[in-house]
Amino acid sequence: MASCCEKYNCKPPSFFERLFQKSSPKFQTQELKKCLNIFDLTVQGLAHIVGAGIFIMTPGVTKMAAGPGLVVSYLLAAAVLIFTVLAYMDLGARYKGIGNAYVYVYAALGEFAAGLVGTFIMTEIALGVGLVAVGFGQNMDKFIFEGNAHKLQVEYSSTFLPDYLAENVNLLAIALILFCCIINCIGVKHVAIVNTITVVFSFVSLTMYCIVSFTYGSSKTFTNSTDPETGRGGVFPYGFSGVITGAAVVVVSFAGFETVVSLSAEAKNSKRDIPLATGLSFGISVACYLLVSAAISYLVPWYTLNESTGIPGSLQAHGLTIPKYIIVAAILFASGSVALCSLTTLARGLMVFSDDGLIFSCLGLVAECSKVPIIATVSATVVISFFTIVFSYKILIHLVAGGALITFAAVCHTLVVISYSKQKEVIDESSELILNEFVVNEEQPLTSLNQQDIETLESQYIENQELKVVSWMGIIIVISTLCIAFIHWPSSWHFWKVRLPIMIILGFMNILILIYIKSTYHIQPQKNPGFVCPGIPFIPAIGLFFNLVLFSSLDVMAHLMTGAYFAVGVLMYLGYGYFHSTITLKKKKELELIPNDGTDKDMD
Repeated sequence: MASCCEKYNCKPPSFFERLFQKSSPKFQTQELKKCLNIFDLTVQGLAHIVGAGIFIMTPGVTKMAAGPGLVVSYLLAAAVLIFTVLAYMDLGARYKGIGNAYVYVYAALGEFAAGLVGTFIMTEIALGVGLVAVGFGQNMDKFIFEGNAHKLQVEYSSTFLPDYLAENVNLLAIALILFCCIINCIGVKHVAIVNTITVVFSFVSLTMYCIVSFTYGSSKTFTNSTDPETGRGGVFPYGFSGVITGAAVVVVSFAGFETVVSLSAEAKNSKRDIPLATGLSFGISVACYLLVSAAISYLVPWYTLNESTGIPGSLQAHGLTIPKYIIVAAILFASGSVALCSLTTLARGLMVFSDDGLIFSCLGLVAECSKVPIIATVSATVVISFFTIVFSYKILIHLVAGGALITFAAVCHTLVVISYSKQKEVIDESSELILNEFVVNEEQPLTSLNQQDIETLESQYIENQELKVVSWMGIIIVISTLCIAFIHWPSSWHFWKVRLPIMIILGFMNILILIYIKSTYHIQPQKNPGFVCPGIPFIPAIGLFFNLVLFSSLDVMAHLMTGAYFAVGVLMYLGYGYFHSTITLKKKKELELIPNDGTDKDMD
C-alpha cells in the first residue's frame, strides 16, 4: 500500500485524474476459446462488409448523392480508409484481448474519452441495425408482399414532415428487430458457419447480378442518363461535391472490418491473423463494391433507382424475374444475418460499458438460464426500434456514417498516443528504453539510484511524454479543423487566391508538428510485433484528417445528431460513470485500507 499512498498522497483522485485514468487492454481480455483462423476471421469481416450494405446502400447513395460517379466515391472512401485500416491492424496485433475503438481509447486517452467513443460506437451500431431493418422491410413489402404490407403500416398524419423523419412505421423492420431480440435472448449460439453460408450466397448472387448487368445494360446508360425532372445527368450528375458526399456516406459500408479486430481474443494467432484477415476482408470488399456500383448504373438510369430496393428493381425493369428473386433472397438473408450479429455485438458492448462502470450496472446482468445479457439486449432493441420509427432511410445513412467517421478518427489519434506511451501493464520487459532515456544530472548517475527512485523517475517520464504527445495531437486536430473550415468557406472568398494558400500553410504547420513528434519522441518497442503501422505518426495523422474531411461533408442533420451523441456521452459520464467507474471504486477501496497515519501496515 505504500506505492498507492505515495501516488495519491492518501487522497482520492482529483476530478481531472478521474477523467484521464486509463485501463490497460490486458485487463479487458476474457477467457474465450481461441478457435478462429485467418479464413474464419476473413469470412466474419466479409459477412459484415459485403452483407446487407452492398444491396441496400449502393442504390440509395447512387440516386441521392453521387449518381454513376459512386464508383469514384467508393475508390475515394477506400483510399481514405486504408490509413484507418492500417491503424486497426496495428492495434489488433498489439493487444491480444477483445479489440475495439472503445478499449484502445480507454488505454490511450483515458476514461472520459472512452466514454464518448463508446457512446458513438453504440449509437452507430444501433443506427446501422435500423438502416438494415428498414431496407429489409421495404424489400419484403415490394417483392414478397407486393405492397400489401405497406397498407398495414401506421402512417403519420402530418404531410409536412421534414425529409429526415420517417413517413410511417415500417412494421416489417420492427418485426425483424424483435425477431433478432428473441433469438438473442433465447441464447442461440452463432457460429462462423452461419456467416460463411451468407457470404457465399451473397457473392454468388452479386456475381450473377454483375454478369446480367453487363449483358443487358449499356454504356450509354452509365454515361448519358439525364434526370428529366432536375436536368442532372452524366457520370457526375451532382458534381465533385456529390462524389465527396457519396464517399463520406459509403465509408460506413466498410465499417465491418472492425468486426475482425473485435475477435482478437478468439483468434488462434492474433498477432499474425488479425492484420491479415483485416487486410483481406477490406481488399475483397473494395473490389466487390466497385463492380456492383458500376453494374447498377450500367443496367438502368441512376435516377430511376429506389433508395433501398434499387438492385432487384433494376432487374425487374428488364423483366428478369428469376435473377430478381435470387437477389431478393440474398438481401433478406444478409439483412437478417447482419441485424442478428449486430444486435449481439451491441448487447455485448453495453455489457463491457457496464462492467467498466460507465453505464447502468443492470445492463451487465446475465440471465442464469440462457447466459445472455437480456436487459442489455432488450434495451438495445428498444433504442434500435426508436431510430427505425423516427428517422427516414435517407438520414439514417448519414447518421450511421457520422458515428463511424468520428470513431475512425479517434482510433487514428489513439494509435499515435499509444505508440509513444509506455504503459507498465504492457511493457516489454526486455526493453530498457525508458531507463536509457532518463536525464539524470552528472553528479547523480543512474546506477546510484535505488529501485524506488528509478520507479518514480519512470512514472514521471511516462506521464510527461504521454501528456506532450496528447497535447501535440490536440493541436493537430485544431489546425486540421481550421483547414477543413476553409474547404467549406463561402464562395465569395476566392479559392485559388485565399482559401487554397491558407490551407497549404495550415497543412505545412501540421507537417512540422509531426516531424517534431517523430524526431523528439521515441516509439516504444513491442515484443514480437505481428504488424506495425508504417510511417507513425504521419499515416495515422493522415487518416485522422481525411476522416474529419469526410465527416464535414455529411448532411447538417448528421452533424447535429453527432453533437447530440456527444452531449449524451458527457451527461452519461458525468451523471453516472464518473461516480461508478470501476477504476475509481477500486482506487477508493485501496485508499480505505491505508492507515490514517500513512505508515505501511499489513491489513489482513
